[in-house]
Amino acid sequence: MPPEQSQVVVRPRSQALAEAGRVLITGATGLVGRGLLEQLPNAWITTRDATRAMDKLKLPREQFIEWDPATPDLRLPDSASLSGIVNLMGESVADGRWTADKKHRIRDSRVLGTQNLLRSLVAQGTLPTVMVSASAVGFYGDRGEETLVESSPPGTGFLADTCRQWEEAAQEFIHHGCRVVCLRIGLVLSRESGALPQLIRVMKWGVGGPFGWGRQWYPWIHIDDLVDLIVWSLDKAGLSGPLNATAPEPVRNRQLVAEVASRLRRPALLPVPRLAARTLLGEFGDMLFHSQRAIPQVAMEAGFQFRFGTLGRALDDLIA
Repeated sequence: MPPEQSQVVVRPRSQALAEAGRVLITGATGLVGRGLLEQLPNAWITTRDATRAMDKLKLPREQFIEWDPATPDLRLPDSASLSGIVNLMGESVADGRWTADKKHRIRDSRVLGTQNLLRSLVAQGTLPTVMVSASAVGFYGDRGEETLVESSPPGTGFLADTCRQWEEAAQEFIHHGCRVVCLRIGLVLSRESGALPQLIRVMKWGVGGPFGWGRQWYPWIHIDDLVDLIVWSLDKAGLSGPLNATAPEPVRNRQLVAEVASRLRRPALLPVPRLAARTLLGEFGDMLFHSQRAIPQVAMEAGFQFRFGTLGRALDDLIA
């Protein structure tokens, strides 16, 4: 059968927000933030180091606002008109072992950072009408074969607790007249960085394979769909609360690995034992064996159209 062709869906930039004021993005130097800036090129960007961020993003100095999220000292330009916030801040979950210090940074960079963002804007008297705040499907914990929608209860464990606290911090904006959407983001597939390039690299060495038996469900999303979903959430009046930022069809880990391997014409036969993953990655290695069969029920019922609704279509686009 011929490979699936990507459905071209052209979406305009966020005109409504552009007319109302500027969008503030935290965590813009990461994978998702860089993609988002293509649709919101005039956004303000918070950063600890404007010089480094300018060099990375190739944007003018006046778009950057230096701020340490550990403090409530964010200051917008005078007479700023802030229409919305996209909150993507947070220490990387996948880089490095989960030591006690690492887990502390993961949690505080999200929870305390979001709390300090609110404190800063309240003190300055500049609150937006909408905030789209990142979260993750880790909110659900390890749930086996259970189908997970936005109304499903939280799971247990460090990542589930962190996501729950992060969402609670974001929802405090509601008390100040702000519409809040919390995106529970799945595995982001991109050719630029993240899990897919790492998986491709390992498979080219001929040592790739599923994690354990590979039966765990992986909710995933193409980077372009995630960026579109963020902008759509900013503009979609009446949309609020949690939203699963995942493709409509989650796949088992073994299917993900097999489909990548077939496009690379490489074997994917050697399973990765859980003990080996934990030895190499620490507690984070256990997350690779967690199962989250998350469905984007809210987005689909509200009319969002995915460009890459199936894994085959997404991989055909991302793997040349």
